[in-house]
Amino acid sequence: MLRPRSLQLLVIVATSALFSSCAGTTSNEVVVTEAESDDDAELAATTTTAPPDCAETLTPSAQAGQLLMVMVTAPTVATEQLADGTVGGFGLKGRQSTDIGDEIAEAIAGAPLPPFVAGDEEGGTVQRLTNALGVLPSAAEFARATPADAAIQLGEYAQGMADLGLNMNFGPVADVGSGSGLGSRSFGDDPETVAAFSEAIISAQEEAGIDSMVKHWPGIGGGGLDPHDALDTLAPVEELRASDLVPFDRAIAAGTSGVMVAHAEIPGLTEPGEPASLSRAAITGELRERQGFDGLVVTDSLGMGAVVLTTPQDEAAERSIAAGADLALVSGTEVAEITHARLTDAISSGRLPEDQVVASVRRVLAAKGVSGECLDVVAAYSAIENRSDPAGDPPPTTEAGIVDRGINET
Repeated sequence: MLRPRSLQLLVIVATSALFSSCAGTTSNEVVVTEAESDDDAELAATTTTAPPDCAETLTPSAQAGQLLMVMVTAPTVATEQLADGTVGGFGLKGRQSTDIGDEIAEAIAGAPLPPFVAGDEEGGTVQRLTNALGVLPSAAEFARATPADAAIQLGEYAQGMADLGLNMNFGPVADVGSGSGLGSRSFGDDPETVAAFSEAIISAQEEAGIDSMVKHWPGIGGGGLDPHDALDTLAPVEELRASDLVPFDRAIAAGTSGVMVAHAEIPGLTEPGEPASLSRAAITGELRERQGFDGLVVTDSLGMGAVVLTTPQDEAAERSIAAGADLALVSGTEVAEITHARLTDAISSGRLPEDQVVASVRRVLAAKGVSGECLDVVAAYSAIENRSDPAGDPPPTTEAGIVDRGINET
């Protein structure tokens, strides 16, 4: 049905055509006498093709780098990989120095895009920044007080992280129970208690500018094996939905920036011997579609025994991205080089669907505050790629399947 303004314009055009035929003018001589209406302007805008955004214009090599993070013992270990676009960020493992802020600034200075700089600041046995920011209680200790108390302390700590140059934290832990080697890293056995602490901490971290990566989805607190050592089988997915997944539902509603996916088999969801971190049914089907999460999905470290005892990290990284993850987290810069080459080839060859790659890169860039066109970034990556080996020799290969327990990595 024509709207009144559109009908008015149609009458004017028809009248103009009638007078034109009487006066002997051609169609090229018709003069527009009516300003375009708001409705017509809106229609014109919707038919205009927008220019490709940054995620679409990056080369496969640049896209691959944005889908990859590496665990390192110090920021400067990743300096070269950040500068040449091999990785889009790094996570810290092990106790860091009091000069961590200067080290971060030095490491990220040459990166073509802002990198993710992640801590693993749970408190208790898992804390990297003690020398710079002081000691945090464990989750079990926090649980003796209130979520509000935890939020105050962790909010101040998160502000300290941001001041040092970090922008991401692998936490909070939203696992229900202390199994799978978690011990004091859990807030308890009650889903509601765990959810309340997780919500409070996520809000405090996000307010301080630190992206929360709530873990270890779908919840490994009821497991028996430490994923650093071996792949475990959790309760069937229906049981997890009624208990262990509750804190993650609440974390998503609370606005967590990301979810870290665990290496554990889930009956009724993943294939036999397949960890959730490599499962499309788990990441895309359960987390994305059923739970409705549209933020960042990062794998737990692919250097952990639950994965690497059967699957090299580079292969696992490709499988995780194919499953729907946005960030594959590998351990070691040598492995990062090999994995980047594999992901680049997977994108270039179409083994990883273009639309899925662009969607993941777009989520990564959005989290980094990058949107729209990025011609300067494209130019920077072009210069990097032009500096690479013109002969196109393959990267050196090494064993990508060495178990790296790290120092209680994630």
